[in-house]
Amino acid sequence: MNTTYGMSYKLSLIASVAGLLYGFDSAVIAGAITHLSHYFALDAMGTGWAVSSVVLGFMMGAFSGQFITNALGRKKALIITGVLVFLAGIFTAFPYNFTMFILFRIVGGIGVGLGSATAPVYIGEVAAQKIRGKALGFYQMMIAFGILAVYLVNALVANQASDPQWATEYGWRFMLGAMSVPGCLFMLLAFWLPESPRWLIKNHREEQAGAILRTLYGEDYDSQGAINEIKSTFRQPDAGRADASILAKKYRRVSLTILGMALLANLCGINAVLYYGNVLFENIGIASEKTAYYQQIVIGIAFFVAAVWAVYRVEKYGRRRLLIVGSFVCFLSITLLGILIWMGVTSLFMLAIMIVYILFFGGTVGPILWIIIPELAPNMIRDKLMSWATLLIWTGSFIVSQTFPMLTNSEMLNRLFNGSFPFFLYGLCCLLWFLLNVFCVPETRNRSLEEIGAEMSRA
Repeated sequence: MNTTYGMSYKLSLIASVAGLLYGFDSAVIAGAITHLSHYFALDAMGTGWAVSSVVLGFMMGAFSGQFITNALGRKKALIITGVLVFLAGIFTAFPYNFTMFILFRIVGGIGVGLGSATAPVYIGEVAAQKIRGKALGFYQMMIAFGILAVYLVNALVANQASDPQWATEYGWRFMLGAMSVPGCLFMLLAFWLPESPRWLIKNHREEQAGAILRTLYGEDYDSQGAINEIKSTFRQPDAGRADASILAKKYRRVSLTILGMALLANLCGINAVLYYGNVLFENIGIASEKTAYYQQIVIGIAFFVAAVWAVYRVEKYGRRRLLIVGSFVCFLSITLLGILIWMGVTSLFMLAIMIVYILFFGGTVGPILWIIIPELAPNMIRDKLMSWATLLIWTGSFIVSQTFPMLTNSEMLNRLFNGSFPFFLYGLCCLLWFLLNVFCVPETRNRSLEEIGAEMSRA
């Protein structure tokens, strides 16, 4: 490992564990939802609420991130993330009633949402320019690893649950309770992180920022020159004024581009596969309750492998090219899956199509989204814009996770589309994502955050 980049890699890896919490917390419900629904006697809407309530927490955490990270700093926000996820793991495993379960699903979601608004910003601000894409890719890699890990935990618990009554009473508790382990680990690791130099400079703590910059990039690094360049981005004529908002004229193009990417990303349907994979496999007839857990592991492995590939190739191929190719293949695959479901086909070929979709989403759209948003956002509005973008990411996730069981259980839609309607909707969103990438998204590889921000502000 290049010693110049060694500290950047270490800090980025630690901060990216917030992504593991995201993956674990969001996907754990896939294995637990069937028995959880039986335990609480939930209908379709209640099942959707049990799944999507965590996404409501994601949205709340993402929105509050702009205030917490600005006031307390990136480091403290990440510590709070670990604390909230740890508590959620304990209390969702042992809730007094369904209301308490929902409350702590939301608490854990707030932690994950705060982490998702903070960790990419932190990584982007501490990583060296030449490895920034790879370092930011660690976040998506950890999301994928968290999803794979929780699928393995779910399968392990399900394999021990030979008694259906035990599974309904206790199995889901082990799945959800396992979340407290990575939550506690991240809480402890976050104490070791230094504060972001850019946040310190913004808060007039240049001496401390200079020391951290030299630790990151070596004692010979021109920390004072870097400080002066960063400070210049906080001396904008409109700084501190009401019109210095994310929709101010100079920021409008970059803000609308980022917000459009953020909203459409999860509307592409990834969470229908990740959250409801077990139910989906059973409904289309390619798995039983037991084998669905193992097919979820296949999906998790594909997602993780794709994320690892993205980490090692994002600097070679660039952000824009990967986004264009990935969004187009996602459009083709999810639409083809919808067509096969509409035709009533039952075949393992459908699992292969899902894997193609997962590989291209996990290797392009998923990781590049978390890389390019903090890169495109100018220093002056990065906290605010990242929070709004993350809020929209979770808004799309909430819409998909809440409506998927309702759409698949709609008698009218099933008569017309035979269960394929959600996948045609997701295909349309993938197509819109593709067009947005083609016409609005610039390349950010090998450029400093200040250079990118200046270009997007002028545009």
